[in-house]
Amino acid sequence: MSDTPNVVEGVEDESGPNITRYLVIGFGVLGAFIVLAVIVAVIVALTGAEGGVATGFQVVRDFLIIVLALQGVFVSIAMVVLIVQLSTLVNLLRNEIKPLMDEVRETASAAKGTAQFVSKNVAEPVIKVAATTAGIRAFLGEVTGIRRNILRRDK
Repeated sequence: MSDTPNVVEGVEDESGPNITRYLVIGFGVLGAFIVLAVIVAVIVALTGAEGGVATGFQVVRDFLIIVLALQGVFVSIAMVVLIVQLSTLVNLLRNEIKPLMDEVRETASAAKGTAQFVSKNVAEPVIKVAATTAGIRAFLGEVTGIRRNILRRDK
């Protein structure tokens, strides 16, 4: 037996990194941290000596302001990533897809020209010869048919 594990193409290895799993775990930990921080802030504020409830609300308010500021930073980063990806897509369309489409258009034009050439120089003469041959054959058939009828009447 070899030391390398059997790997089947198209099947993801369960021990390998999975970005979705890490993202879910990360957001779960972040959410748990936020909830825990709010609970601790409220408990500390309520057990304080002076103005417990008001101080608790001030701590929660300040904490939520910080969370919203971080959210704004994350949204800004996501927008920058989106703009970079969009510019990459536009670059791909301009530099790779457009020349490919131009080549397809040229190939279709060449195929159209070839079809017209074959139609004009091959198919049309063959059709004319076949039609002429069919006409001569029908004419000869009629002439021999008339001749047979005349010979039968004379007997």
